[in-house]
Amino acid sequence: MSDRKKIEIDAIDKKLLIELLKDSRISLRRLAEEMNVSPATLHNRLMRLVQEGVVKGFTALIDYSKLGYPVTSILMIKVDGKHILEFEKEVSNLDNVVAVYDVVGEYDVMLIAKFRSIEDLDTFIKSLLKNPKIERTYTSIVLNVVKEDPRIKII
Repeated sequence: MSDRKKIEIDAIDKKLLIELLKDSRISLRRLAEEMNVSPATLHNRLMRLVQEGVVKGFTALIDYSKLGYPVTSILMIKVDGKHILEFEKEVSNLDNVVAVYDVVGEYDVMLIAKFRSIEDLDTFIKSLLKNPKIERTYTSIVLNVVKEDPRIKII
């Protein structure tokens, strides 16, 4: 379970986060000049945001279809209740899985996974179904990606 403590941020922190969302490779020195603050101040603020868990890492946004993974699937999985956390840890380590969500409703776990082909997805599902912790699955295949961007604009 993630830490749900709300972190207070001011206008400088907000601007820093917005700019990092646009381009996480931006030079802090250049950004400090644009924001009219010292590079040391910006660096300290960034380190605080990292330490507080607001900034979890720095990464690139990748178009997986251009790397040969054109099939995106959403798998809803009903798991034997006493094994949900254990199952989530197991599937979190699978190569094709890009997201694991603990959900409420008819299903317990939602996976988003990427595959090279429908055949690879089929093999993945069949291997999942061998797991005795799983009661049932429901799989959807994404036809078209309308938006796929983890950057939300709420700050």
